[in-house]
Amino acid sequence: MPTVLIADDEVDHRELLTFALHRLGYDVVTAADATAALALLAGGGIDAALIDVRMPGISGIELCRRIRSSPETELLPVMVISADVHRHQIMTALHAGADDFLAKPFSRAELTSRLEALLRTRPSAAARSAAAARAAMLATRHALLDDRRPPRQQQQPVRYLNIA
Repeated sequence: MPTVLIADDEVDHRELLTFALHRLGYDVVTAADATAALALLAGGGIDAALIDVRMPGISGIELCRRIRSSPETELLPVMVISADVHRHQIMTALHAGADDFLAKPFSRAELTSRLEALLRTRPSAAARSAAAARAAMLATRHALLDDRRPPRQQQQPVRYLNIA
């Protein structure tokens, strides 16, 4: 079964999610903060991440941004979970790269169906390779364009005349 990372600073929430996911047959690893979550992600073998928004230090939103900015995890399915369901918070999570936003409290059935949908739409290894190739091509193109640009001219300081 897939391995799911749960990143939440609340022990009770981690335990409840772990219990629910174990009953469904998922393997679960947990982290109490974003730093621990990033360390677990660096080890590989994680198929999806459930991230709480409010954590000490690095927020769940920033964790999501970091996941998306790393070539190793950029295609990892990420679901942000929060009791803060203001439209702004949801949009911030989605703009940070979250694939889904689940509002607390939620039912086990809703969690299950959304997680299964995320894992079904997970990109294949070929798609990850294609994304990495696209990123490398864009970086090379950007570097070539920078080489073609003429060096910047330094602007002369503006001199004011004192007319008194």
